[in-house]
Amino acid sequence: MSGTSPAHIAVVNLPMHGHVNPTLGVVEELVRRGHRVTYAITEDFVHQVKAAGAEPVLYPVASDGGDAPELLSEGFELAVHASLGSLPALTRAYAGDRPDLVLYDVYGFAGLLLGAQWNVPTVLCSPTHLFYDGIVPELFDLPGLADIPGYPELAAAFTERGVSSSRIHEIERPDFAVACLPRSFQRRAETVAARSVAYAGPALGDRSYQGSWRPPHPDVPVLLISLGSQFTRRPEFYRACLAAFGGLPWHVVLCVGPSVPPADLGPLPGNFEVHAQVPQLAVLAHADAFVTHAGMGGAMEAVQHGVPMVAVPQMAEQRVNADRIEDLRLGVHLPREHATPQALRDAVLRVSSDPGIRAGISALREEIARSGGAGTAADLVEEALRPIGSHTAG
Repeated sequence: MSGTSPAHIAVVNLPMHGHVNPTLGVVEELVRRGHRVTYAITEDFVHQVKAAGAEPVLYPVASDGGDAPELLSEGFELAVHASLGSLPALTRAYAGDRPDLVLYDVYGFAGLLLGAQWNVPTVLCSPTHLFYDGIVPELFDLPGLADIPGYPELAAAFTERGVSSSRIHEIERPDFAVACLPRSFQRRAETVAARSVAYAGPALGDRSYQGSWRPPHPDVPVLLISLGSQFTRRPEFYRACLAAFGGLPWHVVLCVGPSVPPADLGPLPGNFEVHAQVPQLAVLAHADAFVTHAGMGGAMEAVQHGVPMVAVPQMAEQRVNADRIEDLRLGVHLPREHATPQALRDAVLRVSSDPGIRAGISALREEIARSGGAGTAADLVEEALRPIGSHTAG
């Protein structure tokens, strides 16, 4: 445990798979080191949190059940509303059980606010790019953080709780930050302003609870197609995939989410299996290519399994990821407006046979292995727990 006494660590997150999944391996490691971890989340994620060894602390959140907004500014505003809505429940839950440190998601604003109010150390945990110079204009299409919808309400909540609204800027310039990606994937890494950063890379925890998967034909290449958990209402895209890969000598696993019944896609080619959700790590373990929306979690999982990608992003943040995928030779960026059946087929055949892409994946895979994953993330959390004055610059 690096000389750190057992502590109560509160994780505060948003109820989204792309934000929760990257933290679970870190939670497992913190628990293994003897820390007690509580995890503020909604009912939908109780199973995952308990499986990682944490104690769920539940808060309610309103949801319309639809896809996440494509505009990140709208997503920011929703995150603010979810965070502010969680404050009454979390304040009650932790009233007699104050944590020693708060590990909060980059959009888990309630965690930053409560940690500041309690005067305990806070560590930002980002499942995506840390704030870099130009991130707000690039991803939000706005001049600065204060221009994003929801920011005034967030600033007011800080003030109402006796916390300086300047603390909000710790999502841009935190003292301690864990990035769930390797440094070379980080956009403009040289401009990241965090004082101590751990580019831990992905920390893939035990997800056996999601089930297992094996290819029906061991000698046939496997293609996984998934747009993640937030942008799944894309029946026309799925039909393009049926047209692209039907009859190809590959076995295709198509994940369509809960809102697109497979029957609505028309006749399914014999080489397809279609599901609302799949145990993604289990499929990637056998996959030869991955058509993905380029969410950070899925991209990192693909690299760790050595799987080349065809990135078809659905929003601005994913377009940045898709560009990084192409720049680092991990696959190709296929804009969704160009994702015709022929373009999809050509892209998959290319990435699965291009030695340069294989070399790029191998190089990033080696960097991820050196990054240390959950161990590196837990080391930074323990550094933040030490008394002020004993910290080393990262």
